[in-house]
Amino acid sequence: MPITFTVSTKKPNEVSLPAFEIKQILPDPTKTKEKFTLVKSSCSSSPDFLTVGNNSFIHSAILAYSEHHNLVIRPDDVWIAIATQFANYVNSKSEELRSKFVDFDGKKELVVVGGGTLFTADCADLTLRMTEQIAKNIKDPSVRDWIMPDFSTTTNLEKMVGAVVLMSTTKNYFDYKYVLRCGLPSVTLLGEKEDWQNLYERAKRLIEFDTKAKLMKKWSDMLLPVLEQFVKSASGNPDTKWWNRIAHVFGGGSGPTYISGWIGVFSAFSDAGVWRGDVKSAKDVKSEWPIMDMQDISRGYVSVPVTVDDNGTIYKTELYAGHMCARLHNNSNDSIIPRVDWALFVKQ
Repeated sequence: MPITFTVSTKKPNEVSLPAFEIKQILPDPTKTKEKFTLVKSSCSSSPDFLTVGNNSFIHSAILAYSEHHNLVIRPDDVWIAIATQFANYVNSKSEELRSKFVDFDGKKELVVVGGGTLFTADCADLTLRMTEQIAKNIKDPSVRDWIMPDFSTTTNLEKMVGAVVLMSTTKNYFDYKYVLRCGLPSVTLLGEKEDWQNLYERAKRLIEFDTKAKLMKKWSDMLLPVLEQFVKSASGNPDTKWWNRIAHVFGGGSGPTYISGWIGVFSAFSDAGVWRGDVKSAKDVKSEWPIMDMQDISRGYVSVPVTVDDNGTIYKTELYAGHMCARLHNNSNDSIIPRVDWALFVKQ
């Protein structure tokens, strides 16, 4: 259980410090050409996070002593302080210590595959899994558990920090790579095989409504191969590689977020009916399917004005219908199914 003891008779003073800013941990911009953009962090610039210097363990102790503040320390704090120093030591003596850690020369690449994107991936999960790869590739796997904190006060945050410290300790022996693959765990096609064939045949009629611009021809050339894959999948021959090309999100940060993948053939026309299926590149990414800003994805629903004569009372209404929302499938919290719905609004 926690223990508190009195060290001096001085009355503790209130802590007054500026809020922490994440940029403080980055290299001096005047001394490096590299630029850094924050993706995610466990800390923030809220008043709960305080600036105390480049080593919050040491500077907190100094500040508490010199400014008469109470000091709270966890075993994790002390161990991480030791482990980061150990990492610095190992990196400075990596060749002398090589035989203690690994049985190979040079560096070996360790790869962990996960889901999501740079901005959505579970960084903690990827990092903890990387430590498992390290354990499999060093002489003494127990070094992983030795460096990773494991106290009654240890939370997932401390485990994540310990994992990064371990990675830093062995960084002269390994290169680390996180491979992100957005993927579909599974796909369920409802209906019968004949339904999907019917869908394919229906789409063939689109070309009957072509004009001089030949936009229906352009669209059909992209759309029909996609629908053909639905037919094959419904027939029991799914191309899983093709399904995992359904969507690719890229960009973001301070600029637009783009979407590519075959799902884009269902947004080849803007809400105003303007063809944009020829745009197949953005930010050095090229695709065989349309690429667009996420904010420009076409609405999945349409609307039509309808006059309603309610027993002599006239209402101007707008009827909406199409893909408006989604729901969980069969009450399962891991399966999503789009819904088609409608709504009627009175215009005033």
